[in-house]
Amino acid sequence: MVGMLLRRVTTQQSNLRPNFIQTNTTIHLKASFPCGLPRNFSSAPLPAFTEVPAVFDRIKQVASPEIIKKVNAVFVFDVEGEGKWHIDFTSDQVDIGEGPPTNKPDVTVVVSKQIFLKMFNRELKPATAFMSGQLKLSGDLSKALVLESVMKASRDEP
Repeated sequence: MVGMLLRRVTTQQSNLRPNFIQTNTTIHLKASFPCGLPRNFSSAPLPAFTEVPAVFDRIKQVASPEIIKKVNAVFVFDVEGEGKWHIDFTSDQVDIGEGPPTNKPDVTVVVSKQIFLKMFNRELKPATAFMSGQLKLSGDLSKALVLESVMKASRDEP
């Protein structure tokens, strides 16, 4: 559907709708996830994450009040070779940092640095990593599923 929309924008440039933004080389369009979270689509690729701290910095940037309210959970990522990181979506502001969280975690994720970066770069689906044993989860699995919307939002344009 996005491909059809992009073609429509490029073929009917004189009849653009307000939800499309076009620059000289990039076409942006705004849409929503089925759950109502905003999502940007762009023809310009984002640079790939190469370091774990950059992923958590990006999550902090995209943690809108809508995402915080929807997720409402505490995650611990035990990234092999990088240490433990936490993301706490249970208050008005997201708390992200190294080490254990102040609140009890709802989900603990154990993963290698390589797999962690592949997931956040959209090179590997989290469900595939879990089913193949490359990712280990403990805790509330329903909360773990909500985390995928955070991963997707972290790859959208700022």
